[in-house]
Amino acid sequence: MKKFLSIVFCLVMIQTMVFAQGSQDSAAVKSAKDQEVTILATWAGDYPATVVTRNTIAAFSDADNGITVNADYVYEEKAYYDKLRTRIATGEFPDIFEDYGGARDRDYAESGLLVDLQPYLDADTAWRDSFVNILSDWQYEDIPGQFGVPTDMYCVGIYYNKEIFKDLNIEIPESMDEFTSVCDKLLANGYAPMSLGEKDPYRAGHFLNNLVLKSIGAQGVMDLGSRKISYDGPEIRRVLQMIYDFNEKGYFGPNTINKDAGMARADFHNEVSAMHFDGTWAISRIDESAIAEKVGFFAFPYIEKEFAGSWQGGNNGGVSIINTGDQARIDAAVEILKTLTSAELMAAKQASIKGGVFPVKFEGDPTIVSPLAVAVSTEMTKATEFKTDIQNYDVNTKMLDAVRNALQGLFVGGTVDECVQDIMRVVNAN
Repeated sequence: MKKFLSIVFCLVMIQTMVFAQGSQDSAAVKSAKDQEVTILATWAGDYPATVVTRNTIAAFSDADNGITVNADYVYEEKAYYDKLRTRIATGEFPDIFEDYGGARDRDYAESGLLVDLQPYLDADTAWRDSFVNILSDWQYEDIPGQFGVPTDMYCVGIYYNKEIFKDLNIEIPESMDEFTSVCDKLLANGYAPMSLGEKDPYRAGHFLNNLVLKSIGAQGVMDLGSRKISYDGPEIRRVLQMIYDFNEKGYFGPNTINKDAGMARADFHNEVSAMHFDGTWAISRIDESAIAEKVGFFAFPYIEKEFAGSWQGGNNGGVSIINTGDQARIDAAVEILKTLTSAELMAAKQASIKGGVFPVKFEGDPTIVSPLAVAVSTEMTKATEFKTDIQNYDVNTKMLDAVRNALQGLFVGGTVDECVQDIMRVVNAN
């Protein structure tokens, strides 16, 4: 992969060399005007904060600033990454693309494909200092520089129907043993405990993230990524077995492999399921639902008590700039990044979803934040450490897709051993 990216980057630089050689002096003083900048991102769909982001980009493009934005928005995550990889492979680079940093972008940074944003952050200290402390997701120990910035932040936990819990005399579970007892009681009373929606592979991926964090903690995640802990070891087999058993027992509802995330959310809104495992992006849709006043929130239950404060959370996406060799175009892209990470946009996004957590400091309007958003934020203060997708910290950049694809086998008759074997094939191939 690294060799391939280096070849691709060299081809791009050869294509731009004539321009760079002939106009080096003028490029140094050319302002970010009369530029066309392309964005590739997953900002499609009707999620309110996403709509606000799209509208902000459109307004930026329409403004009298000399920069036109050509946006390509893809809704489904797998389709997005297929398109991103294809465009990089063919040299049809977007100027700005969305990703999560970590291992996923390491090869891009190492090959020289990404612009180092550190000089821009240092030159604009107000911009640099506006971020909360999650810039490290685009930093690498052996590659100096800052190769992206976050546009969103999140945490994951469990939303629950307070009335159903009250009617069945169910206490909020803190440990995994308590959680399984809750699921058994809900099943006995005709409810699906939670609808997972595994037609979208990230759903079981996120569930695994939480099981790992609540059993071996953030350092365990780093040890897994560096292979001090193995995917075929007892720590990971233990949590994979939990996912298998939960599905077999019906905790995820019937036929979850044929339901996507939206259908899982609808089951919760329609009171088919009593709990909904999801991130902070679920708040606005719950607030708009018929059960809004019935919904509470609790932390994902711990497996080992010492890791109760280990949460899935952190950056929920960010943006990087491709190094095209055209300095004026890069400067224009940086201006767009500043807009995408501005306090004004964050405040507008908060207003659109009546709450949320964000990667940039800003003065919000406390009167518009929903009670559920307050409950989530309050519960989140119990967190002592955050990690995003556990594969983002892996030495192998292919592990995110490998693990999510392998997990799907657990929902279509596959065994834990087969799931482990599928994962280890990718580990060993590296």
